[in-house]
Amino acid sequence: MIEFLGITAGFLNTLRLVPQVWKSWTTKETGDLSGYFLLILFLQSVCLISYGWLKPDNYIVYMNVSPLLCSVVLAKLKLKYG
Repeated sequence: MIEFLGITAGFLNTLRLVPQVWKSWTTKETGDLSGYFLLILFLQSVCLISYGWLKPDNYIVYMNVSPLLCSVVLAKLKLKYG
């Protein structure tokens, strides 16, 4: 049950970012994206991946790789179109 909750939370964590990545990618508009938001999102993912790696808890690591990738994609789009 605990693993299910962790996997669900990780899935939802990624799912909340997908619409923003999609919209930014298709409209090529990122002016409304906060650079601070992107920085905090990136740091959150790095910290959680580090925590999961040191704990060790693979669920925490795996569930934070995709938000990390989303934050990198959004940051690149922000630099390109923002």
